[in-house]
Amino acid sequence: MSTVYVIATGGTIVSTSSDTGTVPTESVQELVQAYPESFEHVDIELEQLTQTPSSELTINDLVRLSDCVRAVADEMDGVVVLHGTDTIEETAYYLDIVLDVDVPVVLTGAQRPYDSRSPDGPANLRGALAAASHDHVRTGAYVFFNDRLHAARPVTKDHSSNLDAYGSGNYGPVAERTPNGLWFYRRPESLSVTIPTREITATVEVMPTSTDTDGRQIDHAIDRGVDGIVVDALGLGNVPADVADSIGDAVDDDIVVVITTRCRNGVVSPMYGSKGGGAALEEEGVLFASNLPAHKARIKLLVALSQQPGDTVLEAFDSSQIDGHGYV
Repeated sequence: MSTVYVIATGGTIVSTSSDTGTVPTESVQELVQAYPESFEHVDIELEQLTQTPSSELTINDLVRLSDCVRAVADEMDGVVVLHGTDTIEETAYYLDIVLDVDVPVVLTGAQRPYDSRSPDGPANLRGALAAASHDHVRTGAYVFFNDRLHAARPVTKDHSSNLDAYGSGNYGPVAERTPNGLWFYRRPESLSVTIPTREITATVEVMPTSTDTDGRQIDHAIDRGVDGIVVDALGLGNVPADVADSIGDAVDDDIVVVITTRCRNGVVSPMYGSKGGGAALEEEGVLFASNLPAHKARIKLLVALSQQPGDTVLEAFDSSQIDGHGYV
């Protein structure tokens, strides 16, 4: 029988209702007692790392989580992380980048609280344990939710409350849980570049853009001395003219600027040569994040800048081949 290490961080899956709202209250040990059928087919070891809504997790919490996985990886067949749904995709992507271990890490959670009349947590937990202990799933980080296993890089939360909350865009799920077990649509593997950072020392801000956005947010970030800025740009990677001016100032101050697109599909591509066009920004020295959304580009930039400024950052955002996706 496979042995799976279960790490609890909090989230809706262990939350109950109170006079002040729904908050995490149940420990991972109490979860095991409440849902014993979820653990019938695996041996488990448990750790309560935090008891925090994922909207309040910090980068230091993610570092602690990765340290925890590294510490047990050699002795386990897989790891399951119980996590809030708000930022589960960011944590999964962080782990996918920084971990260099030979076990899968499967994150799961719930949209409905522990004390709901029909909680979705037990089914998600059973599926995550099945994936983490499956012979065909050997490395990489994943999110298991609503009977589907998603790779860490493409997965996003598409719905704020629906049980079918997660999707992987054009890439699609890795596998689906059926009555006969996991049905695989593609090879389960990491789709992310590995940057084995052990500590996050960089600071990175994310800036959205829209019609007539000015550059004040970037100016403030420059004044605060950040190491990197992710600009969630328009279309193929274009920004208003005032934002372009501020981007130039940031690059002149040796701040790494990464461009993403606010579009849900497609990639950034430096095509337009006007002042705020992507081609002009490329001449300024910005980097482009392909189809990686801004919140995940921030995670990657944090990791790359903390590992080793310079070549690591350039390689991480190499536009010719991004995390197993790209032009070949």
